[in-house]
Amino acid sequence: MSMLTVPATHRPRAAGRATAGRVPLRLAVTGGGTGGHVYPALAVIEAGLSAGRQADVLWIGWREGLERSLVERAGLAFVGIEAGRLRGAGWRAGLRHTWRLARGFGQARGLLARFRPHVVLATGGFVTFPVALAARWLRVPVLVYLPDIEPGLAVRLMAPLAAKVAVTAEPAQGHFRRGKAVVTGFPVRTSLAAGRPSREQARARFGIPADERVVLIFGGSQGAHSLNAAVGHALEELLAEAHVLHIHGRWDREWLRARRQELPAGVRERYHLFDYLHEEMAHALVAADVVVARAGASTLGEFPAVGLPAILVPYPHSGAHQWANARYLASHGAAVIVPDDEIRDALLPRVRHLLHDQARLTAMRRAMRALARPGAALAIYELLEALAADKAVNRTRSA
Repeated sequence: MSMLTVPATHRPRAAGRATAGRVPLRLAVTGGGTGGHVYPALAVIEAGLSAGRQADVLWIGWREGLERSLVERAGLAFVGIEAGRLRGAGWRAGLRHTWRLARGFGQARGLLARFRPHVVLATGGFVTFPVALAARWLRVPVLVYLPDIEPGLAVRLMAPLAAKVAVTAEPAQGHFRRGKAVVTGFPVRTSLAAGRPSREQARARFGIPADERVVLIFGGSQGAHSLNAAVGHALEELLAEAHVLHIHGRWDREWLRARRQELPAGVRERYHLFDYLHEEMAHALVAADVVVARAGASTLGEFPAVGLPAILVPYPHSGAHQWANARYLASHGAAVIVPDDEIRDALLPRVRHLLHDQARLTAMRRAMRALARPGAALAIYELLEALAADKAVNRTRSA
């Protein structure tokens, strides 16, 4: 196995001042595959630093994952390891993935042994399991954060290895043994909490007048072809109702841009196309009157943070765990659900109905905002500190 080295750790760009008498937390983080597994952990780190803590952070992710660019963009040290998928493979592919998981475990164990973290924060994605297993091998406490209502396979496998599991909402507690889960809420970035822009500022960022209606459509960090196809099918009618902010991912870029060019000049300016949004995502969420989206983990935190009514189209594969997220928001009156195989024909009438029913939209906005937990990120950081402190006390007692 090739040797992996730990990068020189450094503070993120937003590093806070040290608290007197407090030892900087040495924190290893693992998570990836989607933005929903990355942004919550970044928010936790940001919250700790904003509260005056200091931390040395090492992120261990999949070497081929999108998490590298997001983590390095935040100014954190990143090392990629091998990892294999935990489900959905034939026996030949299963052997290859098992071998990669074994190699990933060895690589993670070496990295953790050299970095010597006080605690490990694991979110989700198949890269997390070998890291959590290595941490348990080295007797480093693990805090798993479950952003979804239902745990995926990686989180279910990690739960027995974890000292605690932080969860977004009460229904998630039932998936773990009594006393294991702690309800913290979903950690959101400062740009969506106290530091978010006003609606006027958000719309100005995209050149949209303050009095126009705005619909945001996106399918997560990878995009969603069914949503993109539905937009293309009803584009002119949608644009007659509102400005459309459409984050389409990379796969459907060419034909959607060609579709935009076919529009009359006065209509074309109402269709705002993006492969992906980073810092501007907060502006897009604040600018919108309604969002049409998948029901990934981030919907449980980011939509409540800004009080954004949602039309949710759960991803029908990968265990279909997005349905639990969607049902949770819909049961509180904050969202409506459209199955993936119905969105092509349902998109326009659902959007039109909500935009023309201000009483319903206002009620959904209030219901969504009521689900927000503004202190979630700092609560998770403090759980990490508590686990690190318990480890130090236990080491002292055994010495």
